[in-house]
Amino acid sequence: MLRAMNQPSDLPPQPAEYYRRKAARARQVAEGVTTRAIKLRLLELALEYDKLADGTESATRPPPDLSDI
Repeated sequence: MLRAMNQPSDLPPQPAEYYRRKAARARQVAEGVTTRAIKLRLLELALEYDKLADGTESATRPPPDLSDI
C-alpha cells in the first residue's frame, strides 16, 4: 500500500472505486496509528488515492455535448 504513487507502471489504470477503497483503507489504518509521522503519511496517501480516483473519473467521463452552443 505504501508504494510510491509517482512510479511509472505498465499496469492499466484501475477504476475510480478501487482508489476510493484504497483511500478509505489508508484513513482507517491511520485512525489506529499512534505515531504522528505514520499517521500523516497515511492521510497523505489517502489524498493521493483520492486524486487518482478523481483523475480516473474525469478520464472516463464522456465529453460534454457542445452541440447546443
